Amino acid sequence: MRAVRRSLASLAILGAAAALAACGNGGPGGEPQGYVTDVLAAAAPGEGMRPSVAIAAASDLRLALDAYRSALETACSASITVTYGSSGQFARQIIAGAPVDLFLSADARYTDEVAREGRAAPGGMARYARGRLALLVRPGLPLPADLASAASPEYRSIAIANPEHAPYGRAAEEALRNAGIYEQVKGRLVLAENARQSVDYVDKGNADLGIVALPLLAGHDPATFRVLDDNLHQPVDQAGAVIAGTGTERTARCVLQQLLSPAAQQHLANYGFEPPSAD
Repeated sequence: MRAVRRSLASLAILGAAAALAACGNGGPGGEPQGYVTDVLAAAAPGEGMRPSVAIAAASDLRLALDAYRSALETACSASITVTYGSSGQFARQIIAGAPVDLFLSADARYTDEVAREGRAAPGGMARYARGRLALLVRPGLPLPADLASAASPEYRSIAIANPEHAPYGRAAEEALRNAGIYEQVKGRLVLAENARQSVDYVDKGNADLGIVALPLLAGHDPATFRVLDDNLHQPVDQAGAVIAGTGTERTARCVLQQLLSPAAQQHLANYGFEPPSAD
């Protein structure tokens, strides 16, 4: 496990501090308007604090966030409850009024959507990481040399998260198209509800191959997966949004701010996440 995590971390550690420092608070050359690097500074006088926080988190965070939860609870003096699932489905539920204090999305477009509907607290959105895709093969099959090789007929089924609402699924479909093999393999695709389930399909032998979230492979044998070239798809920029009107805004801001801390960024890097985008 430690060796795998060190390998994953090498993809991101060197650039973490520089990328975080480069993030601005809006305007040319900085973060898009609405994303900040200090969500605590934007807290309004009427925002509340409570000893518990309900988080709706993208499923690619399951391993990393579960391992870091106690540190967040200590830092923010609050118990944390996390529900994992598809970012797109969570966005729709939050807009409809679901009881969520903090939304940790695998794609900034869904935090943007929540903000457009007036559900994000002002100054309460921040990018916290960038995800990567990997090829994962079930035991007994050779690992493809690259994505184009996944078109080989020996891979009879290929698991991806559903592109309709899962950011990693959308990135996987885009990568298949850019690799020039989408039409060859589309009939073999097995759609999972979220990033975690696509990994499960391969692990349980329900799919021969998966195009999955790298952060969910921290405990896997390195011989079973390969990190994909990130030029094959648009970046999986992940972002969080403090939900407005919950009475827990200040506590939720604390949790999101902690995810931007050097310690949390190092932890996320250990699971294969890269630093948040600076553009």
